Amino acid sequence: MKGLITSACIFAALSLVSCDGSSRLAKDIQGSWSGTPENFMDNSVASTTILETYDFAAPENGGKTGSITIAGMLTISTQVLADTGIEQPLTLTASARSTISGTWTAIDDDEITVALDPATLNVMVDPDQIVAEGNMIGTQTPEIETMRSSVAQAVTSNMKRALEVRYSSIRHLDDVKVKGTLLKFEIGNMDCVFTRQGTPQ
Repeated sequence: MKGLITSACIFAALSLVSCDGSSRLAKDIQGSWSGTPENFMDNSVASTTILETYDFAAPENGGKTGSITIAGMLTISTQVLADTGIEQPLTLTASARSTISGTWTAIDDDEITVALDPATLNVMVDPDQIVAEGNMIGTQTPEIETMRSSVAQAVTSNMKRALEVRYSSIRHLDDVKVKGTLLKFEIGNMDCVFTRQGTPQ
């Protein structure tokens, strides 16, 4: 009987430590964190760099689950064959912004689960920010303006498909550590380092 009581006490103590750890992590993680530029797609279609910001909203009623928004700033380099009398392919650079939302939950002192809603994924490409080598696309003609719009649509579609794959893999943040203005965690085998933006919430 004494052994059973001792075991129960140990289990209760471990549960309390885990609870306190996850509560502490839920408090420390709140706020906006910015990463570093990352090459996340490099193939025959496009070469893309993304800079992401994770925004962890505070849980309601002091809980351990809150909303999360991931915003991305993308720079895309791609080539197109123009039908505007230009014989050589154009190398284009486009800028885009993406957002996706969901929820996060602190489940331990160094673990967070993430559930992103793919229906909230939004990718915005500004046609006016599409530039080409030699600034050829900057020429204001009806043909160039049509090409600019079609390129923006193609880039938007390609980036959305790539980001759907990227964000479907973000489900668990492991080995989460908050040290001052730095946030470190792992997604699979990938190490991530983010810097706090502004003041804690």
